[in-house]
Parts: sequence; C-alpha cells; structure tokens
Amino acid sequence: MPEIAMPKELRESVIRELYRQVGSLDWEGISSRERTAYYTRWVEDEAIGGVLADYYTAEGMRVWIKDGPLKEYARALENVGPYAMYATKRLSPPNEFIVEVLGDTWRIRPDSIREKPMHCIATDGQQDRYVCWGRPRTFRDLLWAAVNYAVTTPSKPLIVVYITDDTVIEERQKLQHVRIAKHCSLDLAYVHRRLEPLPQG
Repeated sequence: MPEIAMPKELRESVIRELYRQVGSLDWEGISSRERTAYYTRWVEDEAIGGVLADYYTAEGMRVWIKDGPLKEYARALENVGPYAMYATKRLSPPNEFIVEVLGDTWRIRPDSIREKPMHCIATDGQQDRYVCWGRPRTFRDLLWAAVNYAVTTPSKPLIVVYITDDTVIEERQKLQHVRIAKHCSLDLAYVHRRLEPLPQG
C-alpha cells in the first residue's frame, strides 16, 4: 500500500503507541483471529486510529498497520529495519546463540547479518557457516533458505529455531523439524532468547 503523506511527527507518534501496545503482547505467538481483533481495536483507538483518520479510511488503517509497522515488528525486535527505533523490546543478540550452539571460537562475520529470513555468516577463523534463525512458525522459510545455501557451498548450513519465555513449542512439531533437517542434511538447534525491555525516553 502506498505511503500517504502525513506529518512525520504524527506518523511517529502512531508507530510509537502501536509498538508500545504490541510490546505488551506475545504478538508473534497469537493467532490470525486474535490479530484481526487487535487491528479493529487499534482503528478505534484515539491515539492510533484517531490520528490516522484524517489520512486513511478504516480499512486503509488496517492495511497500513498490518503491512507497515506490524509487518516489520519481528525485524524491529532484532534491531533491524526502519522500525527498529520504535521497538520497546529487543531480542538478545544472535552472537550469544552462535557461541552457545557452535562453541566459544565462533563469531559472526562483521556486516554479514541480513534479513528475510534473519541470517549471517559465522566463522571460527578457519571455516565459515551460513546460519539462519527464526521462531518455530517460520521453519518453512528457514528450511528453504538453508537448502538454497546448501547447494552452493560445501559447509553445512545451520538452522536455529528460537523460543522466548512466552513461547510454547509442541514436542511433535519440534520432532518433525528435527526429522526434516536430518533428511535434508542440515544442522538444527533450538535455543532460548531473552526479550529485554528497552529504556523509554
């Protein structure tokens, strides 16, 4: 949806309020039906829909919220993308789980972190490995990215599936991920990542 011209300060105030409210939810874990209910609530919220009403219809607001700020929310938690500055929380950095999974000698190559899905090149100084990561529901995207990389390099890609304190993963789903990764000759690890509140000023 094309961005409608609106004063920068109004746009930023709406995004900050939206991210403040989303930050109190397990947004990545709630169902599509629950998300739809929140879109309606935000359209009716004076601090969000009340500000956007001069620039969008009610349906336009829903589309803008869904395809703009909230489409970027997962990346903002990673401190990536144009909305990162509005996030009220931040995921613990990927270098922590790189060391946890691969060992103390491994580091992320400078400037190698990319998105869609989140990935990087990790190195121990002698060999490099492609590492991609995301929540359990993004496993299909992670698998496709890793398989695509696997056919172009001799090193085995690593898929990292992370959970947070408010995430529940079914053992059946986890076992299926393990089976698929093994079948595709890919390494797979599950890790826990912290969601840390950011100082608000």
